[in-house]
Amino acid sequence: MKNLIVLINLCIFSVFYSQNSYENELKQTKLFVKGALKNQPSKVIEYVKLTDGRIKQSKTDNPVEEFELQWEMFYKILRKNNKIVYISKSDDLWGHIGDSKTSYDYYFNEEGILVGAEKNLDFFLLDTTCANQVKYYVSYMNVKAEKLEKTEIYKDNNGNVIDFTSRKCKNSKTYIQSITNSLDKITFRNLEGFMKAEKIKYYK
Repeated sequence: MKNLIVLINLCIFSVFYSQNSYENELKQTKLFVKGALKNQPSKVIEYVKLTDGRIKQSKTDNPVEEFELQWEMFYKILRKNNKIVYISKSDDLWGHIGDSKTSYDYYFNEEGILVGAEKNLDFFLLDTTCANQVKYYVSYMNVKAEKLEKTEIYKDNNGNVIDFTSRKCKNSKTYIQSITNSLDKITFRNLEGFMKAEKIKYYK
């Protein structure tokens, strides 16, 4: 019985330590990424997924012109100690192209484990009863291997949080969430899984 209690306590400690470790790694990685993007943008490597599925590294400061109308998705990759720790994926490199903008940010530790992720989606509504534009943000944190903790928020074009229980927005909830639910699902938990999901050749 005593051995069983010890084993249970060890399991609880292991889960707690893992959660706390990933949370700290996520914070540190975000700080590293923020600093690199601001002060060392040359460290960021840009790739383009073409409409035929090929992945090519951008050789210029203007990937849109470089690949003309052949691009489908843009990737920005950042390494720390020669390990990939951040990947940004977007269908819009600089600003709005058309009526919507989608972007994904993935954070990995140096062992290649996904420690957190973010999704952003901006889109306009035809029925403007609730809002003219929706700005959707969702963040994920790896709290244990098989689960990601999710926090999401919906804002209107004025930056106000959308209240789906309000009279003007309750009828728009199903439609708005059908759009945000169509975003890419996070089916992977490590860097190699991401590369496979995106059909990108993986280099360790």
